[in-house]
Amino acid sequence: MKIRCVLIAAVLLATIGLSSCDWFWFPDVTALGFAPLAGAVHTTVTVVGQGFGAAPGDTKVTFDGVEATIVTWSDTNIVVRIPVLATPAGTRIVTVEVLQGGSLLGFGTFTVLRGVLFETNRSGNSEIYVMNPDGSQQTNLTNDPDDDYHAVWSPDGTEIAFVSTRDGNSEIYTMDANGSNPTNLTNHFNSDYFPVWSPGGTKIAFMTDRENIGPPVLDATPKIVIEFNVEIFVMNADGSGQTNLTDDPSWDGYPSWSPDGSKIAFQTDRDDSGLVILGVLPGDFGAEIYSMNADGSDPTRLSWSPEDDVYPTWSPGGSKIVFQSYRDGNWEIYTMNADGSGQTRLTNHPDADTFPTWSPDGNWITYQSERDGNSEIYKMAAGGSSNTRLTTSADWDWGPTWAPDGSQIVFQSSRDGNAEIYRMNANGSLQTRLTNDPDWDLHPFWGTFGWMPPV
Repeated sequence: MKIRCVLIAAVLLATIGLSSCDWFWFPDVTALGFAPLAGAVHTTVTVVGQGFGAAPGDTKVTFDGVEATIVTWSDTNIVVRIPVLATPAGTRIVTVEVLQGGSLLGFGTFTVLRGVLFETNRSGNSEIYVMNPDGSQQTNLTNDPDDDYHAVWSPDGTEIAFVSTRDGNSEIYTMDANGSNPTNLTNHFNSDYFPVWSPGGTKIAFMTDRENIGPPVLDATPKIVIEFNVEIFVMNADGSGQTNLTDDPSWDGYPSWSPDGSKIAFQTDRDDSGLVILGVLPGDFGAEIYSMNADGSDPTRLSWSPEDDVYPTWSPGGSKIVFQSYRDGNWEIYTMNADGSGQTRLTNHPDADTFPTWSPDGNWITYQSERDGNSEIYKMAAGGSSNTRLTTSADWDWGPTWAPDGSQIVFQSSRDGNAEIYRMNANGSLQTRLTNDPDWDLHPFWGTFGWMPPV
């Protein structure tokens, strides 16, 4: 402790009755250091300083006022887990304080990052992990003997929606960003899957087979389950208010919210007849793109191709919808205006171009293409120009998801003999392997949402 003499202005002295020089006790306040300098929620960071004491006692460490869990402690180093903090833009600079009995021992600034979510089978079943964007501190968030998959961040990064089979069938769950408070939102004996957050984070749209006309039918050849219909439901973020938006005896799926949350684009076969194969792209069933108001009203057909138009995704600016179409005799990437006008073919190749994903600023579209004899990741400008191959592996590269700031892309690749997660710059440079496990690591999710193949 240091003794400091504080001179106080005469008017203040007269008011509070202090002499011209009174003694005040102030603690030594140390500037904190951090190792590493940035990290994702639930990963650990070492707070470096001095004078913390031999044991925690009544001392606590806070990140913008949110208390962190202490892992280890010494007089000069405190290891803590980064608490749940909102990261709507992907990063957040916070003030970290070490406090003892309400007095400040040290403070500094630290950068909280949006972590990369992914699925892995390394625990013997499908689990959801999070890792720092550099691949460090890979941490199991779900820790359940049943399968957990299809994890997506809430818009502010404080929650994760995912699918779990822990209740005997596929249900939509949410958990906090650190894996705490897993909660079954749907609680239905039929399957609910593919959760998609509304832009404000107050709603979750999802696909379900709970409205089937009859029981599933197992076709003899091939051995696949045929369902009669799939619907799009919406619910509040706490699971209340579950509502059928599509309510049609057809197959309706793959919902995509408009950026203002007022509309949902989706894929449907309601203009064609026939059964739909669950989990298999409904080729030759005439799937079309529709939009509807967020409450399910005013369903409007946007595409009119005699072949399939599938996987709609609204642009970040809200003016465009990207999708893939078979109208040219093979899969190509198209965009259209939000009202269905101006449908434009962006790719033109005899091999399949599929699963488009917008960059956060809406200026670029990534997609996977088989034009090189295997699946590779390409990028093009939103208007279709500047088509660039980003990956050049002899094996499959697929499932790109952009960093929140658009500077990097995370994807999955089988170039090392099994599915692993990689990261690269937005121009394809510096491709770096993030996971390294003999079991598969799949379906990364970082800053942008996009439909991807199931495996």
